[in-house]
Amino acid sequence: MRACLAILKDSFREAAASRVLWIALVAIVVLLLALAPLGLTSAPSTQLRPFELVDTQSFLEALAKGKKEPGTPAGQIRGLMSDDQKNKLEEWLKPPEASSEPQSDRPGPPGRVKIQSRVLDLLNGLIRKPEFYRPENWSTVEMEDTLRPADDASVVGEALAAKNLKRLAAAFTQSLAVEDEQSLSLTYGTMVLFGPLQASPQQTSQLIDGTTIVILSVFLGFFGVFSSLLITASIIPRTFEPGEISLLLSKPVQRAVLFVTKFIGGCAFTLLCAIVLVTGIWLLLWSRFGMWRPELLLCIPLYVFLFAVYFSVSALAGAIWRNATVSLSIVVAFWVVVTTAGAIHNFMNNGYFQTQQIVEVAAAGSEVFVVDGAKKIRRWDPATSDWLRICDDGRGNSLIQMLQRLGNRGIRPRIVATIAGDKILALQSETSRFGDAAPATLFSGEKENNFLRETESITPEPVFAVFINKEGQIILPGTRSIYRYDGVSDEVKKTQAFLKKFPLGLFSGAPTKAFELLSSRDMKPMRGDSAVAFNPANDLIVYSTNGSLVTMVRQDDGKYITGTSRKFEKEQAAVIASGGEFILCAMADGEVLALDAKTLETVAESSLESGDKPKVAEFAGDGSWGVVMTHGGKVLSFTRKDKVFVSWTPQENGHASAVRFDDSHQLIVANGRRGLSFYKSPSAARDKSLQGVAEWPYDVYDYVVFPLYTLLPKPSEVDNVVRYLVTGEKSEVIGRDPNAQGANASEDLGQQRVTFDLWKSFWSNLGFIAVMLFFGCLYLIRHDF
Repeated sequence: MRACLAILKDSFREAAASRVLWIALVAIVVLLLALAPLGLTSAPSTQLRPFELVDTQSFLEALAKGKKEPGTPAGQIRGLMSDDQKNKLEEWLKPPEASSEPQSDRPGPPGRVKIQSRVLDLLNGLIRKPEFYRPENWSTVEMEDTLRPADDASVVGEALAAKNLKRLAAAFTQSLAVEDEQSLSLTYGTMVLFGPLQASPQQTSQLIDGTTIVILSVFLGFFGVFSSLLITASIIPRTFEPGEISLLLSKPVQRAVLFVTKFIGGCAFTLLCAIVLVTGIWLLLWSRFGMWRPELLLCIPLYVFLFAVYFSVSALAGAIWRNATVSLSIVVAFWVVVTTAGAIHNFMNNGYFQTQQIVEVAAAGSEVFVVDGAKKIRRWDPATSDWLRICDDGRGNSLIQMLQRLGNRGIRPRIVATIAGDKILALQSETSRFGDAAPATLFSGEKENNFLRETESITPEPVFAVFINKEGQIILPGTRSIYRYDGVSDEVKKTQAFLKKFPLGLFSGAPTKAFELLSSRDMKPMRGDSAVAFNPANDLIVYSTNGSLVTMVRQDDGKYITGTSRKFEKEQAAVIASGGEFILCAMADGEVLALDAKTLETVAESSLESGDKPKVAEFAGDGSWGVVMTHGGKVLSFTRKDKVFVSWTPQENGHASAVRFDDSHQLIVANGRRGLSFYKSPSAARDKSLQGVAEWPYDVYDYVVFPLYTLLPKPSEVDNVVRYLVTGEKSEVIGRDPNAQGANASEDLGQQRVTFDLWKSFWSNLGFIAVMLFFGCLYLIRHDF
């Protein structure tokens, strides 16, 4: 034991004597000192942010009308614009092909123009002008009494901009949604570096967590590990040189113990660097941001563990070839192999298969319909026992196009079917050329026409979903209003289909008689990341947006009025469902509530597994039971009879990709690929299943890629554990679009995510280290020196 301790002490002394170690430690200290003055300050918001401009098109149209209405807020704002700005306004309202504005190079619908940022710059400049507000022009606007009087000369700068921003939001409630009156600025000591930031104050923790992960991954996960390998590559080869090994073996220590001890000692370099960097960041978060994160200290052994995976390869190679250069070359080759295998696995499992798996399902009568990850609609064909594509939208089938559609944000690709299953309806979401949500295309498919896609109409505004009530009426909850679709003539459908071929933004209006307005137009606009639920039993509509719930109740005349509302403590996204007398609400932080549909009082509560996030909630039409499905593929069930959440494990648990109740109140669960199972209750076994034909990439994955990936270690997945320690999340969004509508407000729980299996990667890496050490010990025991 004393000999082993002596060898470990020598390893630490050797690391301490290394110039590279001291250079690394000095660099880390300099980095921490450079980061120390950074901070975030909160102040009254003085700028309009991208996620607060919810409808750029309608706002620009309102400004254009101000030309004829000088005594209105729009006329006042337009009067402050220069001739060049007025010309720009006219240019922005032109169709893309007629506009001289430069086109964006980011992928998306053809003709999209980056106009939103220019509109924001215009408005944020105008609200700082003293002549922005004139009380007589704002006389009809509902706003706080403190905002009505004219500003005196002492109100200037930030204070003036803050007041004018509130006035602007009050005047354009249909286009703007300024919910947070505070903004963040990045400071360095007493100096403001950037600000106000586009993020809201509620995202402070998210911004700091993301920065922390990047710093740890770069300086410890990459530079730290590979600089440590450069220093330690010679430890094992030098240990077994003739003079050195003879001296060491003269002590009472076995060769295997000597090898393992030297291996542990070789980790000293990374251990010292990790202690300084992680402890420093931990202290900075505590002292500068008031964030007490003791779990962050677990990153110290975690990154030593990551280094040990690579060093185990270096140690074995050093024992066999006794050459530091060879050891380092083999480690690099090992890194290439595991990185390539991981990339192939991730591409197939989190890329291609995401486009093939079932993400939505609907069943009615004898028909079963699904939507895959590429947003293609398919129907179960008993004759071929496979899913046949229907409602073809005419878009290409290349892999690149499928992956682009996977990453596209938009409304949930939910489909609804009539009771007999002889007709389906769905929405094709669109993105406007301003980058925000646009009216969607409502299309259908009828059984008598072999479910051939037929365009019904274009919605009057962006809508969240399409529902069919028990009377057969088609209900569409929108961002500002609720509509009923009454249908249009065949001639109008043909005209709309023709106009739809033109670039986005040219002809997007809907026939005035196709949709009947069911709610008042003074409804507060909903953001694009809101969620909506529909109760077919009583036509109740529920909206969830940024930590608030509001119900819309149908009256005897078919119109909707605002019902009960509830504001939760945290402003966060949620998924919701409604059935019978209950509402299911699953929050982004994992809290799950069953609420009384009339009062919104909590009936039962539960929580998801730590780190998992809800993806979708569904309720049976009769309200007998409901479920919440997570991004980790887990299913949580709530029953009306017992009014409690029950732990339920269907066969697909952990791999479920979609859930939906059919017209007989059976739960349909997709298995993460191309199969479905039907369950009558949480306590019942699977009633029946439908399994589509698996394509050849699945065989390649199951018999080649997955076994190889399972056998190889997964050092890159240590970063996932770091992400979990820092953020508490076990998943990450695929293809996050930072410029998308609502991306800076609250997260969109419907986006596709990659879920991490933390323990699987841990045991895989630990097993690999043990195998490498075992072969190293075995080689030294059987080798003569």
